[in-house]
Amino acid sequence: MHRSPHLEETANIVGLKVGVVNSFNKERHAVGGGLNAFYERHLIPGWLEIEGGMSAAWFRDETVVEFDLFAKKPFHINEVVNPYVGLAPNVSITISPEETRTRFGIHASAGSYFWFGGGRWGLDTEVLYLLLFGSHLTHDLTVEIGPAFRF
Repeated sequence: MHRSPHLEETANIVGLKVGVVNSFNKERHAVGGGLNAFYERHLIPGWLEIEGGMSAAWFRDETVVEFDLFAKKPFHINEVVNPYVGLAPNVSITISPEETRTRFGIHASAGSYFWFGGGRWGLDTEVLYLLLFGSHLTHDLTVEIGPAFRF
């Protein structure tokens, strides 16, 4: 669970992050920007959290909308720093002028929450790797940062 300096337990986190996405496969390489909204809830206090997220990334010639359901292992070092690692199935919808296609993948993440003064508001920083399956394997590496609120 997420402890505040007053030692009450919080079970939920919501947040919004912005990021830079580096996407590549054997045919192309693209860099874009993205936005990610998420909701997280603890399932097993101190051991397992679940996070549902939706993100959008914009590249020069396409838009990608993704849906993830992360299982996350938290490491509550103290009231201010809470690192984590996560793994998720992924559904990505790519929209381009030529076509719209849906692909499935596996998403891995590592990051940390930094709570301001141990309070309810904080900053979420994260590095994500996505492997998308299709006619060509596509690799995405994303770096994200944004505010988070726990309750």
